[in-house]
Amino acid sequence: MKRLLLLVALISSGAWLRSGEAISAAAAAKQSRVLYETGFERFEGFDPSLDLVDAAGRGQNGWTAVGYGGNGILGDALPDFTGQYAYIGFLASTNGNGFFNVFRPLRFAPSTNQPPVVVFQVNMSLRDETPSPERADDFRWSAYTPDDRRLFTIDFHGADRTINYALDDASGFQTTGYEFEYGATYLLEVVMSFGRNRWSASLNGFTVVAEQPITTRATSLSLGSFDAVWAARSQGSWDDNYMLFDDYRILAYPPSEIAPVLELQSVETGGTARLIVWGEPGVSYLVQSSNDLGLWTDRGTVVATSPEGRAEFVDPQPAQARTYRVVSIP
Repeated sequence: MKRLLLLVALISSGAWLRSGEAISAAAAAKQSRVLYETGFERFEGFDPSLDLVDAAGRGQNGWTAVGYGGNGILGDALPDFTGQYAYIGFLASTNGNGFFNVFRPLRFAPSTNQPPVVVFQVNMSLRDETPSPERADDFRWSAYTPDDRRLFTIDFHGADRTINYALDDASGFQTTGYEFEYGATYLLEVVMSFGRNRWSASLNGFTVVAEQPITTRATSLSLGSFDAVWAARSQGSWDDNYMLFDDYRILAYPPSEIAPVLELQSVETGGTARLIVWGEPGVSYLVQSSNDLGLWTDRGTVVATSPEGRAEFVDPQPAQARTYRVVSIP
């Protein structure tokens, strides 16, 4: 399937306008490969009378944990949640190191010939029935390699409700400049381009982290799990706030299914347009133009290069007004 760029650039008397938005990775569902997904429902084998992962390390449907703490399956009716859903937190963990992880091992090693784009999605909501900012713990989503090396983390800081992230370097947590609300439900989507070694994250479709490295180390990329993490504010001391989560899924897309982004580099004397196509490495893109948004003319083909997925195109036929779009070539 050809993936069309909906974000178009319009030249009119030298001025550029941009409208629409690129198709998200999630929009190409027909071409995706499901690596794992669950809604924690009874028909999937999840029992709400049991922990998701119990104190003996026995997990439902392949889920596992590092240590033990409050976790399980709930079925009480809640807005924005359907059927059963999972939780982590509330009941104090037995871990002395201040962290408790629950996760479903994945062990995904992508092809190096055509590295995919992997998308993690989950509906989530942070709750605090007895608000105490000075004691509130953090909840996180962390990506790990199959050998349990952490790649990056998205952190929801309980004390001040800030959203932060950390990479696998020594720089620690960085602020996104955004905050969350207790009781609100968010669709978290993390898009990971294995070909470009970049990840971005959005909440309810709004980008909060953009184009950060999946890893800062020289290593082949793979994904072992995407963990829900309970992080105590003070080591060994646990608060009673918690995180609900549901509709947990991890999908892989061919790089040609991800919409590119079109950017103007310059308009030269006489109206010659120089464009930059930002796509996935190794993917070919067809540049087209139109004078009326009805009839589209092929202008040329470019190939995005590694590692950043960049391609440059110069329109050989200057024009006063012209609209451009880009189509990926499978």
